[in-house]
Amino acid sequence: MEGHPSKNTTFLNIEDLDVFLNKHDSNFIWLLVATILSCGWIIYLTYYNSRNIGLFLTLVINRLYKDGYIHIGSFSFSVLSGKVMFRDVYYINQDMSIRIQDGFLIFRWWKMYNPKQKQHDPKAETRLYVTVNGFEFHVYNRTDLYARLQETFGLEPTLLTTKKDEERGPEDQANTLESVNIKAESPEPTSSWRSLIPVIKLNISTGRLAFGNHHLPQTLCVNFEDAFLTYATKPPSSHLDQYMHIVKGSLENVRVMLVPSPRYLGMQNDEPPRLMGEGFVVMQSNDVDIYYYQDEPGPVPVEQEGEQEAETSSEDDKLQDLPPCWGLDIVCGKGTDFNYGPWADRQRECLWKFFLPADYQAMKVSEVAQPGEPRQIQAFELRMNIIADATIDLLFTKNRETNAIHVNVGAGSYLEVNIPMTVGENGYSPTIKGQLLHVDTTSSMQYRTLLEAEMLAFHVIASYPRVWNMPQSWQCEIEVYKATYHFIYAQKNFFTDLIKDWASDSAPDIYSFVPYSWKFKILFHQFEMIWAANQHNWIDCSTKQQENVYLAACGETLNIDFTLPFNEFVPTTCHTRFSLRAEDTDMRLSLPECHPSRYPLLTLAKDYQNIKLPPDMFMSAENQGAPPPKPSKSRWRNITHAEAGWLDCWSVPNFLLIIDYTWHPIYPQKADEQLKQSFSEMEESMLSALRPPEQSSVPRYTSTSNSGAPSRGPTDPSELPPDRLHVEMEMSPDSQILLYGPLLRALISIKENYFGEDDMYTDFEEAVSSPVLSTATSSGLGWIEDSEQKEGSDAHPLDLRPWDITVLINLYKVHGRLPVHCSSEGPEGPSGFLERLCFEMKKGYKETMLQMILSPIHIFISDNYQ
Repeated sequence: MEGHPSKNTTFLNIEDLDVFLNKHDSNFIWLLVATILSCGWIIYLTYYNSRNIGLFLTLVINRLYKDGYIHIGSFSFSVLSGKVMFRDVYYINQDMSIRIQDGFLIFRWWKMYNPKQKQHDPKAETRLYVTVNGFEFHVYNRTDLYARLQETFGLEPTLLTTKKDEERGPEDQANTLESVNIKAESPEPTSSWRSLIPVIKLNISTGRLAFGNHHLPQTLCVNFEDAFLTYATKPPSSHLDQYMHIVKGSLENVRVMLVPSPRYLGMQNDEPPRLMGEGFVVMQSNDVDIYYYQDEPGPVPVEQEGEQEAETSSEDDKLQDLPPCWGLDIVCGKGTDFNYGPWADRQRECLWKFFLPADYQAMKVSEVAQPGEPRQIQAFELRMNIIADATIDLLFTKNRETNAIHVNVGAGSYLEVNIPMTVGENGYSPTIKGQLLHVDTTSSMQYRTLLEAEMLAFHVIASYPRVWNMPQSWQCEIEVYKATYHFIYAQKNFFTDLIKDWASDSAPDIYSFVPYSWKFKILFHQFEMIWAANQHNWIDCSTKQQENVYLAACGETLNIDFTLPFNEFVPTTCHTRFSLRAEDTDMRLSLPECHPSRYPLLTLAKDYQNIKLPPDMFMSAENQGAPPPKPSKSRWRNITHAEAGWLDCWSVPNFLLIIDYTWHPIYPQKADEQLKQSFSEMEESMLSALRPPEQSSVPRYTSTSNSGAPSRGPTDPSELPPDRLHVEMEMSPDSQILLYGPLLRALISIKENYFGEDDMYTDFEEAVSSPVLSTATSSGLGWIEDSEQKEGSDAHPLDLRPWDITVLINLYKVHGRLPVHCSSEGPEGPSGFLERLCFEMKKGYKETMLQMILSPIHIFISDNYQ
């Protein structure tokens, strides 16, 4: 036992292994080779087999497919588990690219197939499951569209496109039509792949959709972290169609952004107003649910002949003869924010012009589908619902400073967009409508409060004619319910800066000019308009316990109608007319807690309201027999409650205000020319390039604004033709006014704060040593220092054009009362009746004319006051 130690051990040594191999006629080297080959084969299968298969598939697919390049980094599959895995897959062609970092799909082949299952059932069992990580879809060109434009404009073709339908032979076209007719027939349920795979589930982790290239300054990107999508089919909306495609799912942490394009060929001169991460965020939301649907059109049926066949068609079938549906529903959840403004709209215009360029051709009327042909989809419908509180920011810049209008909206807000897919005799008309609930709007000014409303509904209708440069008509209808608007004069400059930033700064171009007009109809249901009436326009801009004197115009309805015409190219003057009609309007006054007249005024109003007034005190001597006025109904109030110290001062049944405004527009990059020549000469110089050259010895006008520094001549702005403003105000008869003492002081302050020298406000907390009027700083500030004023005092003379203002005010049958302290059984105090008042003012640059006509005034005083 001691001489054979190998027998006492449980492990074999090299000698024992060699003896064993020699005994069995084998060799150790073969075992070693087999082991090495096995390990190499395992390593190859683990690390290199899928890559070689991917390389092989890449070579084969690109040899057969010539319209793009397809790359597969690695590819592997397992028959037992029905799993296919892939990595580094991307597809690139002239217009777009699709990239996938890695992913896999599972086909559950072991699931029992039931050929008798319900066809187009979205709740059917899932057999195909796809998971993708790092998905990117990038659209950067429209080759077919630009090739068609080259052919339309008669240019030499330089783009390679796929085979067009027009280039196919008649046999190919006949085969295509025949295949369409065959597909249009109702096949057997088991003959379609959808019977085997009725539902497909797709999960995407970290996805991006991009639209842009290095020729555009910004690229539109849609980023999301996780997406869970399901594709299925269901019965169509009309029995004439085959079925409906649906894709529904949810996306998490969605961001729509405008990102600077890498390797952009131009200069990035237009800076965004706000950056968040990679770029400007247009929209973001934590949770987004989508529902995409599209009917598969069926063939147009042959018209029934004979009354018997017509009677067999049921009423339900007739109601279901609707066109095929196509649309997308988007539901935004928590954390939804929208950001837009002039800068974002300029980037949208750049993207629109590149991906959807105009061909400047008359659109053809869509042909009606004939029997046997596929039915036509009439429109694409987009719906967006907000089921949680959201914010909307309207951003713009002035002097590199960002200004904003911030809007908070509540759950239940929605937006609907309808885009026609067919063209009629008069063109097509897309529509946009929606509503915003619980609107709370503030601005970036020091006086932040702007608008509060329970609901704001809007409806926009655009009419596009078939000829691209024919007049377009845009209509916008806005309805606001239970609104409170805080108005100060500085908001006029604030919104003017917004419009200037939104307006194009390029010179007028006749080649791209399209005449159009905007028609606005704004209707307020139960409104409050609050005016700040502090002396010298000092305003307390704090959010709580404001020490301001307010006047408020409250009413039941307010209609605002006006039209903005842009129908002429480089017009000399532009004219618009504003019409405001209000019903059941009251004027209310509020004094702050610190005002010395607040409590005496409230005591006077309380004592005077307890008086039982005779029914004939508000009637003229001629109408003493008329019935007494009806008691007023309770009206909606948001801020101007009587419990908060607001007093009724003036009540008007109907109010009409008409404003006619005629102004001289200032054209970008042409301001100096407008000073040196008349508008007719400027229009002649712009159109001269379109006319054939004339052999004339008279030299043409040459602009000098682009050569060196523009030399501005000594022009007196008062010599320019004035802008004209005509205002007509009319109040219906039987208005009632309470002549409180602070009311007169508040009206004088309103006159100075909104129409006088105190139009720029100053915050109580703003420490300014020598305030002066600002014309160059941000529109959110009303005052600047002397040094800043000197830097921004170089205003263009066209901005100082004089005004020609005409004001006409008509008042009829005004009843007035002078409240006094008295008991309920005592005298009611003095009262008056004004039959008619006409006031007219004509104000120019050099003179002002006033005219007033008063009819007899009746004053009634009780015997106890005589």
